[in-house]
Amino acid sequence: FRYVAMRYGNRIFHKRGIKAESPKWRQDRRVFEAWCEGRTKCDFVNANMRELAATGFMSNRGRQNVASYLVHDLGVDWRLGASWFEHMLLDHDPASNCGNWIYVAGVGNDPRPNRKFNTTGQAERYDADGKYRRHWSHATLELDLQ
Repeated sequence: FRYVAMRYGNRIFHKRGIKAESPKWRQDRRVFEAWCEGRTKCDFVNANMRELAATGFMSNRGRQNVASYLVHDLGVDWRLGASWFEHMLLDHDPASNCGNWIYVAGVGNDPRPNRKFNTTGQAERYDADGKYRRHWSHATLELDLQ
């Protein structure tokens, strides 16, 4: 994504990304805050967001899933998610962060339209036993009680 940033400059930070399309995203603060706090209807997304809050880290698989969920399922502007990641991730890199967000949001350099992740299918495939989701739901409850 560093080459994308060199090629397109600050366009990687714009709502339209590097494409001319302008999807209609919401700026719903209530929905966005629920996503940030891991209080959505998707336990896989919630687990990843809680891991991020507790550790400052999230796997690439998790990053793609939570980004897709925010943009495609909740309809929230990708820039809010990118800004949250910038604030929370210990390994934040501007080119990688925005490059991945515009890619998932459909305004980046992916030739396939509507890059929507099936978060339920991803959870079944990569956390079939539910151990990851259970761990982070319990870890969050324990942190809240302290």
